[in-house]
Amino acid sequence: MNKTYQLELVDNYQPGYSLAQGFYKSDEIYQKEINNIFLENWMLAGHASQIPEHGDFFLFEFDKESVIITRTKEGKIKAFLNVCRHRGSLICLEKKGNVRAFTCPYHAWSYNLDGELLAARLMNDDFDKTANGLHQAHVECIGGLIFISLAKDPLSLKSMQDDLKDTFDLFGFDRMKLVQQKSYPINANWKLATENYQECYHCSPSHKEYSKIHALAMSPSRLERYREAYLASKTNTIRTTPVDLYFDLANEGDEGYQYGRDPLLEGMKSGTNGGKAASMFLGNVTDYDGGSSEFMVGPVSFFLIYNDHMVGYRFLPLSVDTCVCDVFWFVHEDAEDGQDYNLDQLTWLWDVTTQADEEIIVNNQKGVDSHFYSPGKLSEMEDFQQNFLNWYLKALKK
Repeated sequence: MNKTYQLELVDNYQPGYSLAQGFYKSDEIYQKEINNIFLENWMLAGHASQIPEHGDFFLFEFDKESVIITRTKEGKIKAFLNVCRHRGSLICLEKKGNVRAFTCPYHAWSYNLDGELLAARLMNDDFDKTANGLHQAHVECIGGLIFISLAKDPLSLKSMQDDLKDTFDLFGFDRMKLVQQKSYPINANWKLATENYQECYHCSPSHKEYSKIHALAMSPSRLERYREAYLASKTNTIRTTPVDLYFDLANEGDEGYQYGRDPLLEGMKSGTNGGKAASMFLGNVTDYDGGSSEFMVGPVSFFLIYNDHMVGYRFLPLSVDTCVCDVFWFVHEDAEDGQDYNLDQLTWLWDVTTQADEEIIVNNQKGVDSHFYSPGKLSEMEDFQQNFLNWYLKALKK
């Protein structure tokens, strides 16, 4: 597929419909996505509780990239490309661990926790160690959440951090810990997984467990009436005012983000079997108000915030036709397993939902692969997916 055909594919997109087959099959478009989206936008890398001590590290990986996330002796969190400056070998072969220094297993070049080159064996006298440190990635921490950007000049997160500071403080983003992370490999293009997350048109027929807890599975008109009643009866301090500066609605130079508060079904407290309480309250939350918040930042990082725990979703490409969905579960840092929460109960809803989504998305890919696939009309419950498609097509043109 040449560049002209790529542009024709973008220009021929018909708003209100799904994407043409080539967007999910073309290696050339996939490389364009890596360059224009995944090397330019902010992505959730992990959580500070994964690296509590200096020298702790873990790897964040997608496509052909591997990034080392570590904590320095001064307690700072930094990120480096897992690529030796000598001849490019991977440095860290383990997915996580603790080191005093990063040493390449190939020729033993060694780097400190700040990414500076410490030693390079048998190099000439004119060799400049200071010019051969590890390539750094940009790091921003939102509470304990670690985000990275591989862009030369990353988009700004300041507007989002200022706007949602009250929400981050209320839910205690800086007082959470990660208690479970699961990865779900999916044999499908990453966009099919991301698009699936952005619409609840499929929730009622495909996610019976979710639909017994969340009102979002309702039709738009019914949901609006339900939401109005929820807001009218609400008495606590959790923010309900939405902000929608996401995807094609983002301000120029800013990373896109969105926040909203939606009702659970009557009698539901949290995202568990039966809607029962899951753990101790997050941050400064003091009661169950029958709602949950949604926070999204960047194109592939999504969070669902219940009053007693938070779930994070991340979608990453591995190749043109494979991706991975990573799910994270967070609780208050003082919560203890077996006392304040039961891990199986805590993870149940989004584990069964993600397993069901995996099957849905793979079947979607199989249908898209057909010679007879053609773009279909989007429903009134897929307007957010349209925002994503608008943004995505614009990103391909950069």
